[in-house]
Amino acid sequence: MLIERKEILNEDNSIGYIESVFESDNVLKSTYFPNNQRLYIAFSRGDTYSYGNVDLETYEEFENAESQGKFFYKHINKNKKYPYRKEF
Repeated sequence: MLIERKEILNEDNSIGYIESVFESDNVLKSTYFPNNQRLYIAFSRGDTYSYGNVDLETYEEFENAESQGKFFYKHINKNKKYPYRKEF
């Protein structure tokens, strides 16, 4: 469940990135960059991964899902459409 959302704007008032914090057993936080369609997810186990090619519509569905963990595992995780890498 989404508990906090913050939009950071560019100088031209477009969205630079979106930070969201969740009440979830698996997903702690996400940072989404709409200009390059990259989603960063910090997991409760301590790892952070990034996922490419995530369009704004998919990100908003993830953010507004009843369970971010369930949405992630069903729609984003291991989907070849969203190449991923471990960040830290």
